[in-house]
Amino acid sequence: MDNIDIRLLRALLVLMAERNVSRASERLDISQPATSHVLARLRQAFHDPLLLRARNGMVATPRGQEIEAAVRRLVADYDALAKPPAPFDPATSRRVFVITATEHAEHLMLPPLLRDIRVCAPGIRVIARIPDPERVQELLESGEVDLRFAWLLKPLQSMRAVPLFQDRFVCIAARDHPDIRGSLSMTQFLTFPHIRTYGATRTTSNLVIDEAIERLGRKPAPPMQLQNFLTLPLALAGTDLIATVPHAFGRLFAQQYPLQVLEPPMRLPRIRYAAYWHERNQKDPAHRWLRDAVARAAQTLRR
Repeated sequence: MDNIDIRLLRALLVLMAERNVSRASERLDISQPATSHVLARLRQAFHDPLLLRARNGMVATPRGQEIEAAVRRLVADYDALAKPPAPFDPATSRRVFVITATEHAEHLMLPPLLRDIRVCAPGIRVIARIPDPERVQELLESGEVDLRFAWLLKPLQSMRAVPLFQDRFVCIAARDHPDIRGSLSMTQFLTFPHIRTYGATRTTSNLVIDEAIERLGRKPAPPMQLQNFLTLPLALAGTDLIATVPHAFGRLFAQQYPLQVLEPPMRLPRIRYAAYWHERNQKDPAHRWLRDAVARAAQTLRR
């Protein structure tokens, strides 16, 4: 059976349909002796005569009829697999895409992305999840997650990536802070407790801030810890606490709450977000469309 290819199976279906070697040779566009040789190979492969001579042509053996039905299904499955995939039509697609993103990336990227999708692909759904850095490789490889929006200091191995947006750090404090008025000194930065948000693991933002302080040989006051950014501006108002956040959040919070936006008293790296995906999705038309939509959303941020 190992030497049977799809062409031989197709020839079997023609022979079974015609029940005649001469007519089968015409349909197969080969000589009659070649067709007889094909039948001999099939008989040897399946250990059965398959077709026997009769008064009005040939008749199939019971085993031949079983094999014909199985081969017809097998060839149909092969043809379905070999057929080029149908073009992806976002206007009619019901695809569900899963994206993991920090609150920062979700806040900036998801609004323009969802607006775009609702216009040109109303049947598509996007689900944003909290990042799981410990399983990110596994989730992208399995397809459970389609894209990861992240700021990574070390690129993920075997992953494709495209830049999304950049941001910078600012500090925020209550507008009526008892000591801070429009500018922030290093002493103030280290003296007043910070508010931080923590996910399941240490964030890149917190990591680079801590490393910058350590390089100065200094140590900040122990931070307060919250679960999400939405609580942060409310917790700052009316207190002597401070926070270091992306500029996008600092500007938004200062517009909505009595807060002041301050430049950090030390040099901090720029925040650089990218979208990551696994090679398995590189040529998938639907995933390519999603990446194009994400690129358009990022372009609106850059403008």
